[in-house]
Amino acid sequence: MKPQIVDFLSGQQKQEAAQKFFDSLRQGANVKYELPEPARGPVERKQVAATGPSKGAEGAQVTIVEFSDFECPFCSRANASVDQVMKTYGDKVRLVFRQFPLEFHKQAQKAAEASLCANDQGKFWEMHDALFANQKALGVEDLKKTAAGLKLDAGKFNTCLDSGEKASVVKADQADGSKVGVNGTPAFFINGIMLSGAQPFDEFKSIIDAELSGAKK
Repeated sequence: MKPQIVDFLSGQQKQEAAQKFFDSLRQGANVKYELPEPARGPVERKQVAATGPSKGAEGAQVTIVEFSDFECPFCSRANASVDQVMKTYGDKVRLVFRQFPLEFHKQAQKAAEASLCANDQGKFWEMHDALFANQKALGVEDLKKTAAGLKLDAGKFNTCLDSGEKASVVKADQADGSKVGVNGTPAFFINGIMLSGAQPFDEFKSIIDAELSGAKK
């Protein structure tokens, strides 16, 4: 699998670099878009269960289901776009996080379990942010130190993590992700419309605006 993995990662890096270059050219040339956005054709929607830690209004018009891996550098980069989405749209968008640790990320499985153990104590998003902020500290002992820093009940957290009781939840998330075509991270489903990779905010905005516009009709 190594050649395929290398190709996948290098491909995403090239795509990101190209996008940044094009954006810089547009900004430097003061480009303005005068043409209306072309009409969208039929889009494929996947049926993805919105189960897992979430934030945003329960009755939001748009639900984003994210499949992610705490050891994945592209997932960490995508957080900026996701945060901007939540700040921009407020109660119009709900975000649901589901686990998809990749096999070649050896510490991702336990990190996923740790986030769910933290969720039991009402601190999923705090753990989520801490893990992505320091992806070099995802060993089991590091995870326990992070939990202690978040003022979690150490006994309950350590027992949860060491027992592997959340492994089945992670496995179920992975199975659901695979069924709808997830083969890399991050992967987002915006009202069932798939957006793959660490995409810029404008890519999310394009889909969300279309969904909100359609909901008004």
